[in-house]
Formats: sequence, C-alpha cells, structure tokens
Amino acid sequence: MAKVKGPLFSLSASGLFRGMEFRTGGGETTVAAPREIKAQRRPAQVAQNQRFKTALQAWTELSQEEKNGWTASATGTGMSGYKFYISEYLNQNIIPPNQPQRL
Repeated sequence: MAKVKGPLFSLSASGLFRGMEFRTGGGETTVAAPREIKAQRRPAQVAQNQRFKTALQAWTELSQEEKNGWTASATGTGMSGYKFYISEYLNQNIIPPNQPQRL
C-alpha cells in the first residue's frame, strides 16, 4: 500500500511506494531504498514494548461492559476508552492478572 504524501514524482513527494522511499530535503526529492534500522533495541525498550503488548492483551480480554465503563471514564479527557485504559495500565504499573483502577 502506498503511503506517499504529495503527488508521486513531484518535488513534494515523501513516504513509501512499492519498495522505494521518497525523501525531501534541501529542496530536493530523493528516491532510495527504505532505511534499515541496524541498532539493537535496548533492554528498557524491549521491556516497554512487552508492557504495551500485555496492556493490549488485557484490553482485548475485557468484556464489552467493562470497555464501555472505560469509555465513560474517558469522557472529558480527550482520549478514547481504549487509549485511557492503556494509559492507566502503563501509568499504574499493573502486573497481570491485576487490572488498573478507574480514577
């Protein structure tokens, strides 16, 4: 799926398209192979990624009634019930099978 911003092959094209990466810098548009991240992830990054996956799994296991409760709690925060739940799960440092408290 193309994710190019601006008309393709124009001066403002940027993003990925069929294995090519369009970059704009210094007034020029460059087409190149996508960049590969070669740096290893730090242990803290791996741990945070695992915490997020655990929070996501906990959300999917909630009943629809519980999800509706989180949606109601999120009213006025500018977040959806899903985002509010994930935020509270991470901020409260929940350890499964515990659930975050709705504040």
